[in-house]
Amino acid sequence: MSKIAQNAERIDAIIIGQSEIVRYEDYSKLPLERIHLYKELVYLRMVHRNGQFMSHLDVINLVRSGKTFAEASSDKERRQLLSIWNLPGLSSLLVASNAHHHGFNVKIINNFDAEFDRFVEYYDGQSVPPLVGISTTFYLGYAEIKRLVKKLRRHDPLMKIVIGGAFANEQTILSTTTIFEEPMRKYGLDYVLHAFNSDEDFPALLKAHQQGKGFLQVPNLSYFNKSGEFRSTPTIWQNPTLNSRPMLWDRLDLHFVNRTVQLRAASGCPFSCAFCSYPKTAGGHFSMDLALIEQQLRDIQSLGFVDRIIFVDDTFNVPIRRFKEILKVLCKFNFEWFSFLRVQYIDDEAARLMKESGCRGVYLGIESANDTVLKNMNKMVNKEKFIRGMAHLKKHEIVTFAAFVIGFPGETEESINENIHFLDSLEVDFYSTKEFYYMPHTSIHTDRGKYNLTGNANKWSHNTMNSQIATEMKIHMFRHVKRSIFLDPDTSLWYLAYLYDQGFSFEQIKGCQRIINEMMLSEIDGIFDGKDQQLDRLANVLGVHRQDVR
Repeated sequence: MSKIAQNAERIDAIIIGQSEIVRYEDYSKLPLERIHLYKELVYLRMVHRNGQFMSHLDVINLVRSGKTFAEASSDKERRQLLSIWNLPGLSSLLVASNAHHHGFNVKIINNFDAEFDRFVEYYDGQSVPPLVGISTTFYLGYAEIKRLVKKLRRHDPLMKIVIGGAFANEQTILSTTTIFEEPMRKYGLDYVLHAFNSDEDFPALLKAHQQGKGFLQVPNLSYFNKSGEFRSTPTIWQNPTLNSRPMLWDRLDLHFVNRTVQLRAASGCPFSCAFCSYPKTAGGHFSMDLALIEQQLRDIQSLGFVDRIIFVDDTFNVPIRRFKEILKVLCKFNFEWFSFLRVQYIDDEAARLMKESGCRGVYLGIESANDTVLKNMNKMVNKEKFIRGMAHLKKHEIVTFAAFVIGFPGETEESINENIHFLDSLEVDFYSTKEFYYMPHTSIHTDRGKYNLTGNANKWSHNTMNSQIATEMKIHMFRHVKRSIFLDPDTSLWYLAYLYDQGFSFEQIKGCQRIINEMMLSEIDGIFDGKDQQLDRLANVLGVHRQDVR
C-alpha cells in the first residue's frame, strides 16, 4: 500500500455495506449425484447450468452478457452485471451520514465484490490509513466476515477493522460480550460495535481510534487494549437517529446509485409475531416526524438522479392514519416507491392514495392463509382481512408480493393447500416460501411445550410437522401454485425493485421468472441439462440476442 496521499480529501473511515454472500462456486464443486444431501440449500434458490450453480439474476446475466457475475474480468464489469448486492443498501448510509454530522468524512463501498478497486483508491490515497468498517446486517455467521477480512489484510496487514450491525448485535442477545474475544482474535478484528443502533457509537469510536485513547468512553464496544487484553465497555441502549440526525444525502458519495435508494420512516415493530425476534431486539417502535419525512424526500429529489424509493419500515402503513398522511406527502413528489405492508389495514382510500403517490409494489408478510396457524403466530389477523385488503390493492393495480412461513406449529398439508388456493384465487403477482426458523429468543420458544416443539434453528419438530416435511411442503407449493410467480425469499421485494431500477418492466420480470422457475422445477425432477430452449425464450422476453453459447 502506498503511504503517499494521492487525494487532497481526508477520509476518516470506509464502510463496506454488503457483499456477495452466497458463494455459488462453492456449491458448484459439490457432486450432483449427491444433491439429496444439500438440496435444501440449492432448490428454489439457484439454477444449474453447464456444471455450475448460479443465482436467478445470473441466468439473466448469462443470456444478456454471456457470463455470470463471478466470471466478470474486473470490478467495473461486475458493476455492469446484475447482482442484488449492487442495489444500494441503507445501513452503511445511516452510519456514514451520522459520522458526517460529527465532522468525519466517511466513504461507502456498497458491494465489496464489485467495488474493491474503489476501496483501494480510497484507502491508498490517504497518508493516514482510514478505519475500515464492515456492516453485518445481512450476515448469519463469521464465514463472510472472515472472507472479507482476509482480502483486506492481504492489501494491508496493519489495517484496522471494525464490525457492527445486526449480526454483531445478535451475538449479545443470549450471551455476554465475552463471546466476541475468540472470533476477534481468530479473524483479525480490532473492534466490534454491538449495539442494535450503532449510529452514535461509530463517531465516538472514530475519535478514540484517531487519538489512540478514550475507548472507555465509547459505549457498546469490544476491543483490545494496548497490552492486547480483551475489553468491553458498558452496554447502553441507543435509540435510532430518526429525528435527531437527518440524513445528509448531499454529503454522501452515491456513485453506486442508479435511480433507487432505500429510506426508513420508522424503526422497530409494534407487533409481536411469535416467530420473530425483531420487536424485542429493536426496543420498540420509533417514528420519524412527518415534516422530516418530507424534508428527506426533498433532499433526495435535489440529488437529481434518484426517483425511486424502497421504504424498509417493517410496518410502513401502521398506524393507518399516519400512513395516509405520508401518502399525501408523497403525492407532492414524483417518486415511484416500494414498501413492506400490513395488508389487513388497507382500505380503498389508502390503496387509491398509494397508487396516486407512485406505489409500484408491496411486500405482504402473509405467513399463512390458515386461521389456526395465524393465531398460533400471534399475527392478530385472519384470512378474511387479508382477502379484503388485497382486493383494494388489486383494484388499484398495485403489484403484490406475498411471503409465507412454512411449518410453523399448527401447519399441516391442509393448511399448505389453503396457501395454494389463496395465492391462485386472488391472483397474487409474486410469492415466496421459507421454512420456519426456530430461535430461542422468540415467544414461540416460551410456548414450546404447548406444541411439543423441539430442536433449534432449521432443524425442528412439533405436533403437526417437522423441518424435513416443511421442505417437502415448500416444493409441494412450488409445484401446485399456478397463477402466482415464485421468487427467492432471500431477495424478494428487493429483486423486484432492483430489476425495475435496471429498466425491466413488471411483465418482463414475470416472463423471466416463469422461465427460471421452469428450470428449477426440472432440476427438482432430476433434469439438470437441456436448458437451451428455455434460455432462447428468456432472450426473447428480454428482447436481446442470446450471448450464452456454452
